[in-house]
Amino acid sequence: MDDNVQGYKCLCCGSPLLWSAEEQIWKCTSCDNKYNLETLQAAQQSEAAAAESADNIDWKDYQVSDMIQEMVSYTCPSCGGEILVDGTVAASRCPYCDNVAIMQPQVTGMIKPDYVIPFKLTKEDAKAALRKFYEGKKLLPDRFSEENHMDEITGIYVPFWLFDCEAEADLTFDATTISRWRDSAYDNTKIDHYLLQRGGTLRFEKVPVDGSKRMDDAFMDAIEPYDYSEMVPFNQAYLSGFVANKPDVDVKESLPRANERVINSTVSAFMQTVGGYASVTPKSRSVQAKEGLIKYAMLPVWLLTTRYNNEVYTFAMNGQTGKLVGTLPVDEGKYKRQMYKIAGIVAGIAILLTMLIGGWIL
Repeated sequence: MDDNVQGYKCLCCGSPLLWSAEEQIWKCTSCDNKYNLETLQAAQQSEAAAAESADNIDWKDYQVSDMIQEMVSYTCPSCGGEILVDGTVAASRCPYCDNVAIMQPQVTGMIKPDYVIPFKLTKEDAKAALRKFYEGKKLLPDRFSEENHMDEITGIYVPFWLFDCEAEADLTFDATTISRWRDSAYDNTKIDHYLLQRGGTLRFEKVPVDGSKRMDDAFMDAIEPYDYSEMVPFNQAYLSGFVANKPDVDVKESLPRANERVINSTVSAFMQTVGGYASVTPKSRSVQAKEGLIKYAMLPVWLLTTRYNNEVYTFAMNGQTGKLVGTLPVDEGKYKRQMYKIAGIVAGIAILLTMLIGGWIL
């Protein structure tokens, strides 16, 4: 057995343990025994004490940007099959026996996460959400939902950097009011312009930026928010049963996206304090974010992929809340018929208005 691969085993029968999103507990795949985190930790500590030697990793010495990403071969602890992964994979599924194994060097060879949000929703929940996502899509090809392979669904713990900071803001807005009146000769309109100033300090906590180049940033933003009240201290036992990637986008690379999100949220928050005007347009701004605390968390995502007409369509679902986003194909025939229908309705309305204005209809 390859000592570099770690899988969690049932303390009774030795079969693999998998995380149950439904029951929020670890279950044996054979005898259905259930274990909480405290029991697994106690067993792990006992094994560590009995070992001849143990790793003593100083996490502060590891920098993500300095890591070399390369393909690595591991031996499955259950069947002995070869598992080939690249340098960003921390957990993977054996292609021979379907056992999920944690790649110990990949976990200990990366920055240790501070937090994790365990999966709350199952693969069946993801399938149901995708079916619901199809509903009401009138331009969706009829064969698409029939032909796609909904079993191609992977539960992934995606690495996220969480930024805390204070933003000091000084903003100006151009606001207008409009008044209208009629006199004996004209219809009058008056537009008054006002220069508004706003300033203050906002506190941001856990602004998320995904740290994986594999994941579409737009998708990861769209499936937010996560409920951080359910975030727990990281333990790699939560990876059991799922795929997990270590970050290949470091903190420095993530700062521009974090700053952009803080600035946009600051402008939006101050705009909400301006009311009673016909229009409000940002004119100038100065937002200074003070350096704050940065944490690293692994957040649950169901990734769904399907192929249709030689095109791959990807969907992402929040593994905690169930929010799902993705792209769908369009049936060209249905689209054209819909456009013809809309054009016919518009033309009909135009003819009716012309007849009314011309006095043809009394």
